[in-house]
Amino acid sequence: MNFLPILADGAGYRGFLTDFNTTFWSAVLRITEAMVDAAPFLVAGVLAAGLLRGLVGAQRVRSLLGVGHWTGPFRAWALGVLLPICSLGALPVARELRRAGIPSGTVLSFVLVAPVLNPVSIVYGLSHIAPVMLLYFAVGTFVVSVGIGLIWNRVVSDKRDIDPEDLEQAPRRSIDRLAVMGSTTARSLVGPAAIDYGLALLAVGFLGAFLPHGVLQTGLTRDNVFAPVIMGLVAIPVYVTPTEVMMHFGHIVRDGYSLGAAFALIILGAGANVGVANWLRRDYGVKSLLLFVSLLIGATLAIGLTADRTIISGNATVADHTHAFDPFTRLAVVSAEQSHFGWVWSEVSRKITIDQICGLGLFLLLALVGIVLRILGDRVSIEHLMRKDEGEVATTANSRWNPRLTPLQLYFVGAVCSVALGVVGLFLYYPSTDDLFEDMNNIRVDAYDAVRDQDTRESRRRLEQLRSHAEKLTTSVLIRWQEPTPAQQESVEEVLYSLDTLEDYVVAGRFQEARTMITYVEKAYGYCRSEFRTTELN
Repeated sequence: MNFLPILADGAGYRGFLTDFNTTFWSAVLRITEAMVDAAPFLVAGVLAAGLLRGLVGAQRVRSLLGVGHWTGPFRAWALGVLLPICSLGALPVARELRRAGIPSGTVLSFVLVAPVLNPVSIVYGLSHIAPVMLLYFAVGTFVVSVGIGLIWNRVVSDKRDIDPEDLEQAPRRSIDRLAVMGSTTARSLVGPAAIDYGLALLAVGFLGAFLPHGVLQTGLTRDNVFAPVIMGLVAIPVYVTPTEVMMHFGHIVRDGYSLGAAFALIILGAGANVGVANWLRRDYGVKSLLLFVSLLIGATLAIGLTADRTIISGNATVADHTHAFDPFTRLAVVSAEQSHFGWVWSEVSRKITIDQICGLGLFLLLALVGIVLRILGDRVSIEHLMRKDEGEVATTANSRWNPRLTPLQLYFVGAVCSVALGVVGLFLYYPSTDDLFEDMNNIRVDAYDAVRDQDTRESRRRLEQLRSHAEKLTTSVLIRWQEPTPAQQESVEEVLYSLDTLEDYVVAGRFQEARTMITYVEKAYGYCRSEFRTTELN
């Protein structure tokens, strides 16, 4: 099936024509990668939606987010910072917020910030981005999300929002609350939001099929004033998880490319997607959607262009190379031997992590339960549990095991739990440098053996593991109340550069050069290990 020309070929950007296999299977691979990446965050999103409806209740949600008060977008921003979800996972939460009668501008503030600035992205970002730069873009994210929410509430919400006629009441009995939570969680994956998920994934596949491999490397250098604009256009159909966007951000900064493009990728790629746009179109019409897109792109580009002119962070030229943009484009080539689903899964499984495996399993289980509930329909409906009986007593008794919390207490408890879980996850994800080097000692031996055996797939898998461990070193030191030295940071960058170069040789099939490159990798690794151990001894 190599007879149909469609768009670009080669290891770098050389044009817009390529064969059908490369176009089609690149799209399939990008969609599959996005599904696997999104699974744990999407599960977190539907669980959060179930918690809001079944355990918190509409009235408390309204009090928490300040319905009727101008501070709503600020409160939504604070809520979004607490939830570890992606832009797809934000959609079921947004639906529950609208069910509770939250103004749509407030909901938009939540949708824009939750996938970008949350406990997971902050923790992961610490290993890729300097704290000062991370703070700069956190402030930019705050301005964009809260600013758009305030404008939207003033221009659109007051005219288009419709408050629910009969506000739902959280059930009094704990068993009923759990039933509502479970039903809402499962149904969120197969309801109207499922169309939004599908459109977002199709957009990723379209970009993976028709965006030429290597084209972004030549257009997103810092000397190109249009770099944020180019990234803005590309980022609209992109789907990026909170962890992945921080990794790409770090690569962009490290390789000296446009910071404005990096900010556009964060806001437009991780914070919004085609699914969000379709939700707005469905509920508010095309004109309101165009207003949102204009505000979002305009604010993002303004901050992005300012970043390129005010922050000094290297300077890349057309001759330089970065891996930061590779996941958004078509592959260089997909041969006839690779054109099957087995190859797609082998590529995905090479990089899949335990959290993605667990997330994918939970996603499939919840989706199956949701489909069964949809088929059964009213026979297993929980809607009657959300209605307040006429004779029901307005207040419920307090008990030791079932206390009634005010919205402020509820938010405080949620914040404390999120911080506690974040701290535990932080130390689990970033083990001590001794543990990291111990793992790397074993991984690098397997990586070198795979290179010598000319096993491309195993080589890339092991090199990816080495890269992931190396990127955690400086953050592992930082969270243990120590300051990484400039020598340590430089040694980590040298290791990452050597691994990237070695992988380039492996992918190109130049194993003679790759075997020679092992010596350089080993030298960089030895220097890095000695730097971290010397500091610990002192």
